[in-house]
Amino acid sequence: MNLIKRSIYAIIILLIVGVGVGFFYYENLTLVTVLNSVFMISLVYIMIGSLMFVARGGFFDAITLSFRRFMKKGTKYGELMDDVERMELPSEVFEYKATEPLLISGVITFLATVLISFNI
Repeated sequence: MNLIKRSIYAIIILLIVGVGVGFFYYENLTLVTVLNSVFMISLVYIMIGSLMFVARGGFFDAITLSFRRFMKKGTKYGELMDDVERMELPSEVFEYKATEPLLISGVITFLATVLISFNI
């Protein structure tokens, strides 16, 4: 239930920002300008949610560990890397609570704007 509530809040924020961007970016506010704005913001939601999903899965952890290993063995700054090795990995640093609401609201509004634009 909490996921649904957060997704609805994300959709409401997306729509408010979409109307605001449509009002300030375009000269006049029409259905097409609002749809264009909401479409672009929904793509931003999808991209941010996808990036958070990939980071939470540990994809960037492997890259981080590889860079640490290379810097320790391949450079003369190996002694300084002891502090860096104690740092947390990207998947452990953040709490990814907004991943699913961003993805759900982004996909729903993306599909809604596409379906509405075909009917105009």
